Amino acid sequence: MELVKLADLSRLTGVSGIRTRLYYDAGIDTLDKFSDWEAAKLREMLIGFIERTEFEGIAPLPKEIVATITQTMILRRMVRY
Repeated sequence: MELVKLADLSRLTGVSGIRTRLYYDAGIDTLDKFSDWEAAKLREMLIGFIERTEFEGIAPLPKEIVATITQTMILRRMVRY
């Protein structure tokens, strides 16, 4: 299931492999879970996650998070969870 979720998240345009892993590891492992977040709060959560876990990567910029959340709202669902 992990690989299916990572593959599904990797369909997001402009989201790198490391960013996909960050979202997955932080618990945002499906496209639908993005819609539960306001962009600023998601970035804040990701920054905290990176600090707590020493994840090797940086949090997305605010503009990137807004674009990603917007994209998840319109991207066709290919997998049912």
